[in-house]
Amino acid sequence: VDDGESGNSSRGLDWRLSTGSSLLESTATDEDSGPWTEPVPLGVYRINFGGGLPLRETPERDSTVLGKLDRGRCVEVVQTQVKGDRVRARVIVPNVPQDDDEEIKFGGKFTSGWISLLNAVTGSSGASPVPLGAYVVVAEPGCVITEGGRLDSKVKGSLVPGSCIEVVATRMEEGVVRGLIASGGHVTLFVPPRAQRESAVANAIIGGNPGGDGNNNNAGGRMFAMPVPLGTYQIIQNGLSVTTGISSSSSITLKLPLDTSVEIVETRVEDGRVRGRVCAVINEDGQKVVGYERAGSMGSDGTTTGWIHLFEPNQRWAKIICFKGGRPVGGGGGPSSRKRRASLSSRPIIRTGEH
Repeated sequence: VDDGESGNSSRGLDWRLSTGSSLLESTATDEDSGPWTEPVPLGVYRINFGGGLPLRETPERDSTVLGKLDRGRCVEVVQTQVKGDRVRARVIVPNVPQDDDEEIKFGGKFTSGWISLLNAVTGSSGASPVPLGAYVVVAEPGCVITEGGRLDSKVKGSLVPGSCIEVVATRMEEGVVRGLIASGGHVTLFVPPRAQRESAVANAIIGGNPGGDGNNNNAGGRMFAMPVPLGTYQIIQNGLSVTTGISSSSSITLKLPLDTSVEIVETRVEDGRVRGRVCAVINEDGQKVVGYERAGSMGSDGTTTGWIHLFEPNQRWAKIICFKGGRPVGGGGGPSSRKRRASLSSRPIIRTGEH
């Protein structure tokens, strides 16, 4: 029986797709400049194993099973260990109402236990991290910034819908997913449906005190800020500058023509504007942009990278046309979608900056 720890589940997400990592494709040797390893991030994860991910008492994979975590549930990873070919993670699980068919019952406000986070052989994972980087506020009439991570922490400011923020860390408070932002303070990113039923403070947030009404998501929770997706973007402003650093005032290495496609592997926010790190540049005809590697910023691993404007609340320089992993914008499985997917996948995207 596949219990989510065997690594054979077809439901397990590839770690590279959820984090942007090339962990399993690395061919680094002692002669290479590296990096040879990548840290497993701490913070909030969403369970994606459909069969119920076992929560065990200790890091050992044969320890007592405390229960199973259902798909879509959010937990906070606070510690990781390597056990054989598995990355094991100690998680904090909020005590929120359970569906009638769930197997796990907790006492107190939360419990902790261990899960298999990653199978280092297959790359499959039972949980995927809530992404860091650029977010856009979607709640109406906006959301508040608090000084601390607690839901009832002192309010220090507010954000209107459409505001761009950079999330540098995530945590859970009373079942609510919170983000530490680069400019200082914490915001609510989303309220899972179970937390909505359990927490009086979470209900106050949804009701507008603080943070606005939020937006419904497909699982019945509330979204307050949405992550800016990674993937393939199309340039819609002719002559868009590629700079060596995150700062728009850093050296310009290249100007991108209209309709050029770029692969964005990281997002940041500078002065309220979303910036994207480019690892590939492609012409409209699918050919590599001449001079990009020659003009770009050379990283410590010998690869070329650069940064571009993506958008700000009132202006856009690029639009996403294909999400990371190959899913085109708009989804769908009709002939036109399949044709577009095939066209995108056939382009010679040169991943010069991803590592």
